[in-house]
Amino acid sequence: MPTSVRAATCSSFHTAKANDSWTRIAARFDVSLKKVLTLNNARQSTKIMIGDQICISDAPPPTTTTTTTATTTSQPPIVVPKATTKRNEVIAIIREIWPDEYEENALFVAQRESNFVPTVIGGTNNCCIGLFQMFYSVHKAWLVDIGITEPSQLFDARLNTLAAFTLFKRNGKSWKPWWTSSWRP
Repeated sequence: MPTSVRAATCSSFHTAKANDSWTRIAARFDVSLKKVLTLNNARQSTKIMIGDQICISDAPPPTTTTTTTATTTSQPPIVVPKATTKRNEVIAIIREIWPDEYEENALFVAQRESNFVPTVIGGTNNCCIGLFQMFYSVHKAWLVDIGITEPSQLFDARLNTLAAFTLFKRNGKSWKPWWTSSWRP
């Protein structure tokens, strides 16, 4: 188990899950790999066990939080719009964008991740946005290729669905970004 020499100054922890690695944790929380390793007095070869408390920040926590914004470490607050796309419209968009052979799994993932609500923000530190809970800070480099330049664009049901399908294809037509311990098609 990694032990942080800076535990007293650590302001934010991540509880390690299956398949976590130093690189994945750094990417997930938009922190440099070097910083995560330094905070935890670790090397890339240091094993991470499920349940380990991994220090991800020594910055002081934000002083205010509102229910209408989500903050990430590298982006300004995201204003969450009022949901305007109805459930049946969301389902129609998913069926339109995803090929027939994948659409049932896509519907399952969108329902599990957001209950078909395009304005959902979730995940640790409000990292993930919209129907398919896209992790903007991890994927922003390639999201630009499909016209997504701001995290708030992921509240658009059509853009979020397109981003999810693009991520699926980028991963070799794999559902791995949405795997859970009980769901791996």
